[in-house]
Amino acid sequence: MNDMRLNIIAYCCEHCAYAAADLAGGLRMQYPPAIKIVQIPCTGRMDVLTVLRAIEDGADGIMVAG
Repeated sequence: MNDMRLNIIAYCCEHCAYAAADLAGGLRMQYPPAIKIVQIPCTGRMDVLTVLRAIEDGADGIMVAG
């Protein structure tokens, strides 16, 4: 395995995916440290400029979860 550090941004809906991530944390489940979770009001409000800005700022991958 290489030593490359990934930076993955996960945009999560506050009502669905973020609640699931919060529950997983409460159950002491782990996910890779490369994933940074960002709470958003609704995945329907995601803007392509937000995704492009994240990539411009160095994100290696983007995930949008509803």
